[in-house]
Amino acid sequence: MSKARKHQPDAIPLDLDLPGRDGLVVLDRLKGNKQWSHIPVIVVTLRDPEGVKQQSREYGAVGYLEKPVKADPLIATVPGVLEKKE
Repeated sequence: MSKARKHQPDAIPLDLDLPGRDGLVVLDRLKGNKQWSHIPVIVVTLRDPEGVKQQSREYGAVGYLEKPVKADPLIATVPGVLEKKE
C-alpha cells in the first residue's frame, strides 16, 4: 500500500501469499481506495487457479498469473492490462 502511494504505478502485480497478510485483503483495500482504485492489478499466486481467478475478479483484479511467473505470460499480460486502464 505504501509503495502504491509513493510510486502511483501503471499496474500492480500482487502476490496473494504475502507474509503476514492475505493478498485479497490488500486487493480489496486498493480497489476500495479512490486514490488507487484505477490502477489495474494482476494477481500472482500458487493457489487453486479456478477459485482464485473468480474471487480475484470479484475483488477487482484484471489479470491472473500462476507462480512461478514466466517471462512470456507476464509480457503477454501487461499490455492488455494497460489497455484496459485507458
